[in-house]
Amino acid sequence: MQSVGIPGFHGGRCGMKGAGRLLQFYRGLKISQKLLLSYILLILLPTVTISAISYQKTSKMLIDRVVESTKQSFEQANTFISYKLNNVKDVSSILYMNRSITEILGKSETGYSLGQQIDDYQKLSDIILSAYNSREIYSIRLFVDKDRVFLKDNITILDMATIKDTEWYKEMADNQESIYCRPTYEHDYKDVRGVQKIISCIRPLQSYDYSGEWMGVLSIDIAENSISEIIDRTNITHEGQVYLLDKKGRVVSATDKALVGTVLGDEQKKELRISANAPGSATIVRKPVEGTGWELVAVIPQEEITAQSSQLAQYLLLLFVIVTVLAVLTAFAVSRGITRRIRLLIRHVGNIEAEKWTYRMKVDSSDEVGMLQQHFNRMSENMRNLIQEKYKAEVAKKSAELRALQAQINPHFLYNTLELIHWMAMKHKAQDISDIVGRLAKFFRLSLSKGKDVIYIRDEIEHVKTYLEIQNRRFSGKVDYTFEVGPGLEDIATVKLILQPLVENAILHGIQEKEEKRGIILVACWREGGLVKFVVEDDGVGMTEEQVRKITLETLTGAGGYGVHNVAQKIRLYYGDQYGLVYESMPGEGTKVTITFPAIPYGQLDSSTEEPS
Repeated sequence: MQSVGIPGFHGGRCGMKGAGRLLQFYRGLKISQKLLLSYILLILLPTVTISAISYQKTSKMLIDRVVESTKQSFEQANTFISYKLNNVKDVSSILYMNRSITEILGKSETGYSLGQQIDDYQKLSDIILSAYNSREIYSIRLFVDKDRVFLKDNITILDMATIKDTEWYKEMADNQESIYCRPTYEHDYKDVRGVQKIISCIRPLQSYDYSGEWMGVLSIDIAENSISEIIDRTNITHEGQVYLLDKKGRVVSATDKALVGTVLGDEQKKELRISANAPGSATIVRKPVEGTGWELVAVIPQEEITAQSSQLAQYLLLLFVIVTVLAVLTAFAVSRGITRRIRLLIRHVGNIEAEKWTYRMKVDSSDEVGMLQQHFNRMSENMRNLIQEKYKAEVAKKSAELRALQAQINPHFLYNTLELIHWMAMKHKAQDISDIVGRLAKFFRLSLSKGKDVIYIRDEIEHVKTYLEIQNRRFSGKVDYTFEVGPGLEDIATVKLILQPLVENAILHGIQEKEEKRGIILVACWREGGLVKFVVEDDGVGMTEEQVRKITLETLTGAGGYGVHNVAQKIRLYYGDQYGLVYESMPGEGTKVTITFPAIPYGQLDSSTEEPS
């Protein structure tokens, strides 16, 4: 089977791998490096973007301003040039409409005497001289046929035959306008003026009968430097060039005087077009000169325009450097401040790991790190308290185990001795002695419970029942008792010796305080959900509310009797602080003590090792 590749899939996968490597690199950085990098990027990216946009906008504004200024200069130049040419055209029109000129030039050669020719020459000279009323006019020349005027001075009145074969004469003939503007050229005036660069406004003089025949050609000249002065004023830049071109690309006037009177070649025109179309090369501004077919062209090098924005670029670069330095310093200061506190927190965590529980952090702010410091201090304090409580509990447990171990020595010997007495009494037929000694031996055997602290509930009930039987014999049957044991307790465990101290208190401080010293004790046990309830209730003298509060406090602190406090302590030690003893009592009505603890099967509750044999 031929496999088919999916275009772009591999490229996308490579891009994802690159992004993954970049992300992995970022994750591998320290927090200080991440903060430093983030701050620098967050500050520099907007700065670079704003600077670049500002520079672009400013450069464009400068170009627009230069172009607009050039256009305004061109408007003024157009006005001035048009004004000069219009003045010349007005003079040309006046001479064209002068009937004396047309009459003189229209005279027939027949009968045209020399005297008349001299008079007509003088008249033409006077008419032309009178037209020099405009300062724009540099010279007026009249070209006539040699057969019409015989006196030609080669300065003002010239032979028309000398111009008929020229290129400009042909252009004038093809010109659709009444006046043809000849671009700048050099002319020798054959007088003190010598060779001059001039611009001529030329028009043919037709016969008065409108036959279409040319009687002469009138040329009114303007000095090129009068136009050049206007062109020079339009150049608003140092390196830019301004040209006044005709339709064929001939340079009428220009800021570059060497080009005046020349024709721009195809290569130069191409360069102008390229400059106009190529961004960054040059800016071209064009403006037609009204009524002439000429065009003002300004070529402004882009480098000169952008040079005007170099100062702005320097300012922006300086700003960029300053912002970069500030960004780095700020990012370094902020990241160092944050990471310093985090490193300090790590050091304190190390102290906690080294079990130096007294170390506390100084909270120096209310930000997230400050909150973390507060929580760390609270956590350290809680851990210290928990460890102290755990230590105290372990010490108490070990002490209890030690006391139990110490207590096992004499009771073990006593238990064996009582068994010996029991059998000796039976041997001598002393039934009462045998019975009481047997119960006492059973009591000690259940108390020892092979060295275990955790026993079955049934064994705890049997232990307190044996104790009550002995006490009832002691007090001549005045202590009655009743047992109520509910179902579901067969395999439930309990801490041993928690009922006997309560029953002992009921006898000594409840029943024996009564006047008749007689009473009844109820021992009850039942299961309530996941809890076990033990109740020891008597009908003794009872207690006031103040006595109940006092004995409850003594049970918690151990300030009172050791036996009841030991019961409460063992329950809290094995089951938790939420479990313990609750007293209820009324004066003259008796006392009720309730023990509550979880129903845990035997074998799952912690117990000590068995007694050594």
